[in-house]
Amino acid sequence: MQDQRTINAGRIERLKEILRERTVGALLVINLANIRYLTGFSGSSGFLLISEHGDFFFTDFRYKEQSETEVSGAEIVITENDSVSFITNFMIEKLGFEEFYIEDTIPLRQFQEFGKKLKVSATQDVVEVLRELKDAYELQMISKAVERAERALIEVKPYIRPGVTEREIALRLDESLKTTGVRKLPFDTIIASGVNTAIVHAKPTEKLLEPGDFVLIDWGGECEGYFSDMTRTFLLKGDNLAKKREIYEFVQIANELGRTSVTAGKSAAEIDTVTRDIITKAGYGQYFGHSTGHGVGLDVHELPYIRSYNTQTTIQQGMVFTIEPGIYISGLGGVRIEDMVVVENKNNCKTLTSLPRNLEIL
Repeated sequence: MQDQRTINAGRIERLKEILRERTVGALLVINLANIRYLTGFSGSSGFLLISEHGDFFFTDFRYKEQSETEVSGAEIVITENDSVSFITNFMIEKLGFEEFYIEDTIPLRQFQEFGKKLKVSATQDVVEVLRELKDAYELQMISKAVERAERALIEVKPYIRPGVTEREIALRLDESLKTTGVRKLPFDTIIASGVNTAIVHAKPTEKLLEPGDFVLIDWGGECEGYFSDMTRTFLLKGDNLAKKREIYEFVQIANELGRTSVTAGKSAAEIDTVTRDIITKAGYGQYFGHSTGHGVGLDVHELPYIRSYNTQTTIQQGMVFTIEPGIYISGLGGVRIEDMVVVENKNNCKTLTSLPRNLEIL
């Protein structure tokens, strides 16, 4: 496997090829995940200028030592006072710029500040398109993030029982994730039970788990800045479970067929159609109100998005994304089964997550 400096240099060169194709002379990268992807910098403040006149990473004194340790592929410049003014003057006085492009996620105030002395144009998803296709190193980190998350849930599973609160389980799971090596949670862990499972992005509450409850757990791991994202739904022993078993079965089928339908060359919309058709034909289409999946990497939600209207995105080798169909019925509860897949080649898709998907009654 190549060393990280070589990998970063290759990524920057591929970005420059895209910029040349778009006749973009200079791009100021502000998205921290994009900066990490291109340089290795994991701090929380910085700008990366990619240009025909050189590549420069701007940060302030707080990150001087960290950037000297982590950053490769760009000259480090320590800013003084206001970063926007400093970078503006640097581009004008040192590089002779009159105009440049910037990522469209920049706050409006900063965009306007840059525009006072330079012509500024916003551009979208330039680096993100590169990040869609994972290399061997990224796949290794994502696989470790998956393994850490799964190990944490296995440790916590014995505590999922009536009389325990949602919040207690969430705290145990978060602590278990940390013991596996996770340094940063990808999102606030979702633990929902009973009727709360009908809330797609529920927050853990003081509600006690009760017999017959669905228990939905949406959580993730991390390794070297790369995330994982998965969901499992359990059912606690109780009476009158037939309807809940039925709902679970349809979601499980949708998840399985969705994963097996993934091949390079299809559109994202085609994959969404597979999972949605299963649930719709079962009579629950109105209760599946979100997309089938999303990319996962340095961000827990990134390209590609597996949506019904995303006919523009073609599935390619190296993409990593979730398959997460669900049914959510107010007053009854909800089920979601979320797995991560990687497109290995034209004819093969590998499921990265390995925890059981069959209905587990605890």
